[in-house]
Amino acid sequence: MRNNKHNNSDTRVVAWLAGALLSAAAAGMLAVSPASANHLEAKMYGVDNWDQDCSGNSLNWSAQVDRWYNEIEDHGWYSKDGRFVDNGMDRSPFCDPDAASPCNDGWRMDDGDAVMIFMHGSDSNNHWRGRLRFDGGAAVNDCWIDAPESGTEYGAGAELYAGDKDMEFLHFSSCNSMDDDNLTNSWRMFRDPIDSPQNGRRLHQADGFHGFMWIGSSLRADYEDFADDAFSVSIKDSWMDNMRRNNMGSNNDDQCPVAMAIGSDRADCFNRIDNERYNNIFSDPSSNGYYCYYYYDGCDPAGDGPFSDPN
Repeated sequence: MRNNKHNNSDTRVVAWLAGALLSAAAAGMLAVSPASANHLEAKMYGVDNWDQDCSGNSLNWSAQVDRWYNEIEDHGWYSKDGRFVDNGMDRSPFCDPDAASPCNDGWRMDDGDAVMIFMHGSDSNNHWRGRLRFDGGAAVNDCWIDAPESGTEYGAGAELYAGDKDMEFLHFSSCNSMDDDNLTNSWRMFRDPIDSPQNGRRLHQADGFHGFMWIGSSLRADYEDFADDAFSVSIKDSWMDNMRRNNMGSNNDDQCPVAMAIGSDRADCFNRIDNERYNNIFSDPSSNGYYCYYYYDGCDPAGDGPFSDPN
């Protein structure tokens, strides 16, 4: 496993072996008290059946994500605050009201502290897009929810901005949600360009997959183990360890997890991604000055080539 960081205001990039980051974690940046137990909220949003306005291969996807949702509550820190499957799965729960209409993520997705989205995903130009169940009606007519990329901020197609209401951790159970070639843009969904500079609220971490990920009864325990372990090790470590799979399917494809965080600078970014747990939550990043991420070098999934660090 390797990691990387990028300074959003400086194009210089430095790659490190995982063991070299002990110095960043030890730097003592943002030694913040964890949030109090029993007031945090977990939510899950997604689609099992693409049998309405938007077509897609139907799967028993929620059975996999339910294992995460049930386990995260068992530790006493999080309450279940919404299991939304199929019903209402148009773009409105996911899109920011500053980006498009009708959108109300502040009362839906972004109102949770830890959220998992599950739906078919694809690589669109240099961003992830998720396949919805409903198109939103004639006035919207859109079967996709799109993350931002350079040149597609508000008003140009981007809709998904997380963390400017309440969310700290966003997990994608979705193909192509953290493709290598999109990582130079993925940090854009960690902040609302309009609201975050004013209210100081930003997403802490997003986790997803390079290339295709897999659905099946044998993988459900991975989601339960991810939630369980993320109370005792970093969310990043738990995601990277539990979601890594080799030789899946007839073509022996890999499943390639990726974890990303932002911070005000290099030390802050790595301190966050290396140390935040579900029960050890830092204050919101004071800026999105840096992004950093972990990946498996050369991990070779279906739906994309081997992971190649874009920085």
